[in-house]
Amino acid sequence: MSKKFGKFLLFSALAGAAAYGAYTYMQKKEQTASAAGHDDADDDFDDFSEDLDEEPAQAKTRSYVSLNLDKAEAIATEAFHKAKEVITDSVNQVRETVKSVTEGQCSSETNFTDLTALQKETEAQAEQSASDNAQDTASASAQTTDAADADSQQSAEENAKGTAAGEESSDSEKKTAPAGQVEEFFDDTP
Repeated sequence: MSKKFGKFLLFSALAGAAAYGAYTYMQKKEQTASAAGHDDADDDFDDFSEDLDEEPAQAKTRSYVSLNLDKAEAIATEAFHKAKEVITDSVNQVRETVKSVTEGQCSSETNFTDLTALQKETEAQAEQSASDNAQDTASASAQTTDAADADSQQSAEENAKGTAAGEESSDSEKKTAPAGQVEEFFDDTP
């Protein structure tokens, strides 16, 4: 779009320059033709020596208009007071507009959401959930270490007994929940 406009502007400038060139050429051609046609250069000049012989005509007597300064002063003060009223009204309108705009800005702050505040709030919630998860993990690991200690004591007792049934039960327990690992259960109930 701008290329087309640029080309149009360039073409318009060239056309204007060509028209101006043609116009000045024609003007100079007319001037040279008229100058060549008149060989009597003396006809163009006026002879002012003839005018000096005659007496100048009597100048008309003029009457001057006296100025009424009181009337002019009254008109000036009236114009000044009108201008003062107009300016005062304009200033009051500007003040009212500024007040309404500032009041509108105060109310618009409640309509718009501050994105930085939302981001800070989200970060605070993420940090809180992370600390809650860390506390839950710490309590869960403490519970599992207690359970693992209990399992290891139980398996040690069973190994000490040397019974075949005890060995089978300890092997199955080790396969389902090895010591030091936490089983994760998901509770789908609300």
